[in-house]
Amino acid sequence: MGGLLKIEDDRKRRIELEAYLDRGRGECHLRRSEVARLVEGALCSGHGLDYDLRAWAVMPNHVHLLFCVQDVPMWRSVDAWKGYTAKAANKILGRQGAFWQEGYWDTYMRDCQHEARARHYIENNPAKAKLVALPRQWSWSSARFRDAYERLCLPAA
Repeated sequence: MGGLLKIEDDRKRRIELEAYLDRGRGECHLRRSEVARLVEGALCSGHGLDYDLRAWAVMPNHVHLLFCVQDVPMWRSVDAWKGYTAKAANKILGRQGAFWQEGYWDTYMRDCQHEARARHYIENNPAKAKLVALPRQWSWSSARFRDAYERLCLPAA
């Protein structure tokens, strides 16, 4: 029974965290286009090399990312993104100190349907947070790169 209560507590905590973030709480350095562009570029730079990028949304105060690891462990890719973007973003912002919260929240994708739901959630997050009317309108999301068949069509680097 204790395990079930923990699952419910984790689910409730995640729902509350998502609502907090959707209200634009905390520092919103990613709202600045040059910082969001930097983060998106860093995420896209490893696509096809270290991982297979499936979906993302750079929100004003957090980032959603869906990717399939290849030869590089997930923690190493996340550390690389966070390290590079923290230094560069702090330079843009003229600040020092921690830019990202420690750690990250990951979820194992059980099957194609689970991944499709996760992609839908990620790409719809800007509209859910009322930042845009349609997901494709958000400048820092993979939604704008979907074709008529919902395939991700990234521009050549």
